[in-house]
Amino acid sequence: MKDTLAKPISFELSRKICVREKSLSAGLSWAHYQNEDEHLVYVNQKQHTLSLYLAGGFETHRTDVQSDFGAPGLLCLMPKGCESRWQVGNVQQMMHLYFDEQYLKQLALTTFDIDPRTLNLPELTFFESAGLEAMIRHQMATVDWQAGENQLLMEQLTNTILVSMLQNQQISQLSTKVKGGLAPRIQVQVCDFIHANFHRQIFLSELAQLAQLSEYHFCRMFKENMAQTPQEYLTKVRVEQVKYLCQTTKSTLSQIALRCGFANQSHMGRYFKKLVGVSPSHYRKHLLNS
Repeated sequence: MKDTLAKPISFELSRKICVREKSLSAGLSWAHYQNEDEHLVYVNQKQHTLSLYLAGGFETHRTDVQSDFGAPGLLCLMPKGCESRWQVGNVQQMMHLYFDEQYLKQLALTTFDIDPRTLNLPELTFFESAGLEAMIRHQMATVDWQAGENQLLMEQLTNTILVSMLQNQQISQLSTKVKGGLAPRIQVQVCDFIHANFHRQIFLSELAQLAQLSEYHFCRMFKENMAQTPQEYLTKVRVEQVKYLCQTTKSTLSQIALRCGFANQSHMGRYFKKLVGVSPSHYRKHLLNS
């Protein structure tokens, strides 16, 4: 008989086996685990977690709240900051998708055009979603995570999974109005200015003047609306333009870097890889081979 009264140990210090793991960006990663016969405490301190049971789980359940037992195909959503305790039964395998708050808010803003401040992920234990299971089990789980050419595919598929998760929770239908932040007209004006001038150095004072705010208050209110700083937004605009020029022109990467407002090719490459997951040269090579 398993000792369900044993003091739980943290998931990080457990006897779990990490079958494989893959970091796609600073705020996005996957892990495939196997474990059995443990009393665990799972604490999310940095990121949200979406988990799918690939196999087993029939004897696994939460001990801190009343819950059903796990099974292949069941999912759990564990937002940042939540804590849960688990009794793990026979051998089970699961995949964890880790994603941070900022990444999710920016994805929701881009996809649904909603105020990112209205996002509020619920804690869900053992729920079903045929669409999410199919994407994780039959697409993400079957991809070679270590093959460099699959980096973009994995990121695109992960975004689709997150968007589907938001739709399942009807996040896209949120209508809560949040006070504060930039007025819609000012927000559009500032973003349009950045898109029109990304090729040159943009000073914070210029953007603050457009909004008729101090630089400090402008930065704070911009981040409230956009879930990112003005500099982060500008960098994303520049990287998207790099991707476009890689697809549509034969310009050298050095030329593209200067056209997109980067100091040089190395400067461009550093930020491109941070956001896209691969270097600009690898990205362009992938386009030519696809």
